[in-house]
Amino acid sequence: MSVEPHPDFDALRREMWARRKQARAAVRAYNRASWIRFSALFIPVPLVVVTFRLYLEAWHYYVLGGAFIFFAAVLYVLDDRAADRREAALEAARNARAAYQEARSAPLA
Repeated sequence: MSVEPHPDFDALRREMWARRKQARAAVRAYNRASWIRFSALFIPVPLVVVTFRLYLEAWHYYVLGGAFIFFAAVLYVLDDRAADRREAALEAARNARAAYQEARSAPLA
């Protein structure tokens, strides 16, 4: 007769809820920061071009276009890192939930 320790359901449930709370916070932070990041790129540059179009020389458009592409690439990298952090938090929440459900469904001996 094998005596295995019973899993601590309360600890697993607390861990599951803590991970779920962290995942929700990570998703909210990602969504909030994404709007700010993309607004910082897609509003000022076109606004400058439209506002000062009568004063810009031809080479200014090349400079502004290059700056736009550079900052778009930087923001893409930042957004990719933030999305990876969000996905890691969601994966941790899924794993904690799976561990809790597996412990609950395991037969008690």
